[in-house]
Formats: sequence, structure tokens, C-alpha cells
Amino acid sequence: MGEGLARDLISNGWAVTCVDVQEQAGKALVAELGSNAHFIKCDIADYDDQAKMYTEVWQKWGRLDALLANAGIVDRSSVYILDHRGSDRYGVAQLHDSITKRR
Repeated sequence: MGEGLARDLISNGWAVTCVDVQEQAGKALVAELGSNAHFIKCDIADYDDQAKMYTEVWQKWGRLDALLANAGIVDRSSVYILDHRGSDRYGVAQLHDSITKRR
């Protein structure tokens, strides 16, 4: 998804920074995309890496107009995890009942 969007944005004159942990693939992609493309190796799961990445984007382009966040990182504490479907491990039923009784 990210590569497809990067290609489309480049074809429409945008400057694009591609971010991934896969350095070789990322560098190959931006080499193909041309001078309006830039690559940063970054572990999106690491806050400090994210901060460095945003700083580098700002230093490179002087702006940030859009962000596609599609790293596929799963929040394992989320109530939306499918392993918990049908269970009430997180008290969702009680919360729902409490909200609906207040109406």
C-alpha cells in the first residue's frame, strides 16, 4: 500500500519520504522513484526512532503535508484483538450496559 501511494504521489509531483525497517528494499525503491523520493530506516514501534524520523523529514523537506501510517503494528492490549471475540475479558459488556442505562 505504501509503495503504491508513494509511486502515485511522485507521479503527481509530490516529494515523498519512504520509511521502513527494510533498508535495502527502501533504498532500491527511492532510487527508482527519483530525486523527489527519500528513504529513512526506522522502527516505527520505537518512539525514539519515530522522533528521529520526523526530524529528518522536516530537515529534508521543510514540511510534512500528509502521512500514511500502514506499518501493520498490532496493539496487543486492544479489545479488538480477534482472540478475545466473544469473551468479556476486558469488561466491555459491563461498560456497554452502564452506558446504555444512563440514556
